[in-house]
Amino acid sequence: MKNLSIALFILIFSAASSVSFENDNVSSEIKLKLKEKPEISLKQVTREQPDLISGFSISKIDKQGKAFVLKEQNDPKSKINYFDAIAGSKKKYKVDAVKMAILGAVGAGVFTGMHIYYSNTWWKDQVTYFKYAEDGYYARNIDKASHVFTANFFTVASATAYEWAGVNPNKALLYGAFTSIAYETYIEINDGFAPIWGFDWGDMGANIAGALYPFLQKLYSPLEHINFKWSFRPEWIKKKATEDADLLDDYTNMTFWLSVNPMIVLPETVTKAKFYPNFLALALGMSIKNASHTKGNQNAEVEWFLSLDWDVTKLPGKSDFMQKLKKILNFYHFPAPAVRVSPSGIWYGLYF
Repeated sequence: MKNLSIALFILIFSAASSVSFENDNVSSEIKLKLKEKPEISLKQVTREQPDLISGFSISKIDKQGKAFVLKEQNDPKSKINYFDAIAGSKKKYKVDAVKMAILGAVGAGVFTGMHIYYSNTWWKDQVTYFKYAEDGYYARNIDKASHVFTANFFTVASATAYEWAGVNPNKALLYGAFTSIAYETYIEINDGFAPIWGFDWGDMGANIAGALYPFLQKLYSPLEHINFKWSFRPEWIKKKATEDADLLDDYTNMTFWLSVNPMIVLPETVTKAKFYPNFLALALGMSIKNASHTKGNQNAEVEWFLSLDWDVTKLPGKSDFMQKLKKILNFYHFPAPAVRVSPSGIWYGLYF
């Protein structure tokens, strides 16, 4: 995955710079049905309007339910009546010019650094004509999973950075997708002029799918329980320390995962009673061995894994900062028990 390093950089930057922002999911389409139910509990509210509560703390609920007051977590002096909020009141977002300038400078610096790196490795001795090619065979198409993951992560991480700069969350997600697709397209176009590569429509399809997946999760909430993840074996770092190896394309020491939280199918009676630990998920992993874009792949084999997975988003921490941090960290598959099911069975107490 040629652009994994920039994704890792944004992972650290986004996690460090995320701050609390109110959710923009308050809509005038939501009816004031709760006014007709004066006896309302906090559990009912968080279940029926979970997005509205994000970024606020409960201040007061009177017996009639008419003075249900929310306080912004980053502004203790502010007060918003819950019923006014669901009637259509919206927070006004204002872009912070200084923060946006910082993002621009950091983005330009990373982009320039990556361009120099690629120009001296992948794109060295570029040809003068543009060509198309299907370049996935050297990695048995593991690179397609890489493109889906990277574009997906890039969208969410960029959106988080835009929110940090004061952009409306919905617009931030859109800008994040544009940023992700633009960068991935830049990579593919340069691949088209590379001596041993070419513009791969399969890669572009994977890029677009990964970049737009967060929108599907927003439109269809059950998809929030299905996530793309990535992990690496310790050999990934050790190899770079001992050899002049290209970490960005070392798929033999990477695994790409499709994580599914069983909460997506469990009945409400089970989830309400908390019979199942909601942070425990299952994951299908895909890796490869005996493959290299420089040494050949005649003996390459795709490996498939089944593993437990930790859904970090379900761990404690309800502040807006913690929610954003957990969402970023959830892109990594932390070590967990696993079994390789193909090409042969191997049990792992902890698989990285």
